[in-house]
Amino acid sequence: MANAQTTPVTETAPGKQSDIDALKDQISTLRGDLKALTELMGDVGKSRGNDAKLKAEAKVHELRGRGEDALHEAGRKLSELEADTAGHIRTSPFQAVGIAAAVGFLIGYIGRK
Repeated sequence: MANAQTTPVTETAPGKQSDIDALKDQISTLRGDLKALTELMGDVGKSRGNDAKLKAEAKVHELRGRGEDALHEAGRKLSELEADTAGHIRTSPFQAVGIAAAVGFLIGYIGRK
């Protein structure tokens, strides 16, 4: 007996081969489209991130400006209060000493508890 090996025949009909080639082309096109879409989404994300960063920086500058204005205003009011207090002490020194003693007593009383 002869030992015969059989190999499967993998011939495809001409119509089926063209369908397979067309399917391969479509898959290749889909892969390219998916890659382009992924890159586009990354670009959109970066663009939105940059926009958000610019808006946040503008808000920080605005708030910094407001804070500096408030600090200058507080310094101006403190200077006025200091000048008013110094003027009041000069005009009635005994009243100022009495008020200072009362405030000191009150702070000592509260601090003791």
